[in-house]
Amino acid sequence: MTACGNKESETVTPDNSTTPEAVETQPTQEATGTEETTSRDDTGVYPNATGLTEVAMGVTEDICTFKVPLNYVLAGGYYDENNEEHTIQGLNSATTTVEEALAAGSFSTGNHLAFFTMTSLDADQTMITTGMYTPDIMSWDDFKAYYTDAKEIGDESVPGLLYHVEAISGQCVAVAVKVSDDVTLQIVYEGSLEGEIGEDELGQRLYELVTVK
Repeated sequence: MTACGNKESETVTPDNSTTPEAVETQPTQEATGTEETTSRDDTGVYPNATGLTEVAMGVTEDICTFKVPLNYVLAGGYYDENNEEHTIQGLNSATTTVEEALAAGSFSTGNHLAFFTMTSLDADQTMITTGMYTPDIMSWDDFKAYYTDAKEIGDESVPGLLYHVEAISGQCVAVAVKVSDDVTLQIVYEGSLEGEIGEDELGQRLYELVTVK
């Protein structure tokens, strides 16, 4: 898995808030593998979001949720018992939005969403790439040892790291979150927010997209 979530390489290259007001929530969508859906963006990460939902993520079981916007395109997959990547049915299109995938049941196939790339269809061109790392690829201690300049964020129960990696658009902010003893979730952000709010605030907002179960 590379720093941007592609698991074909087992190395990660080094080049590689304010609290908003509460929003009204809609009923939990139990059949889709998601939690509450909100009426707009309350994360400060998705400027053109029409709404938010939380998708479950994991390797052999769901261990956290990740807040995603309904109107962004999301393509993702899972790992089989041999640790090979597979695309999840319905999450393999360059045009299918999260909202459309929810309606089609793509998040309730029985597979655990372990990595995804998510892109805005609007002019801001926000892109987020995530990937779950197990110890045979890169452990939490490996992340800490590799990114020696990383800033520690989060707390003792769910620690995080803030650093930069080389992504499609150049040097980008990345956050690693220790979501279990054996799994680290990396988030890579490509967009304009770092220049607007700074890396520290952006890193905190990315960290807060994740809720550990």
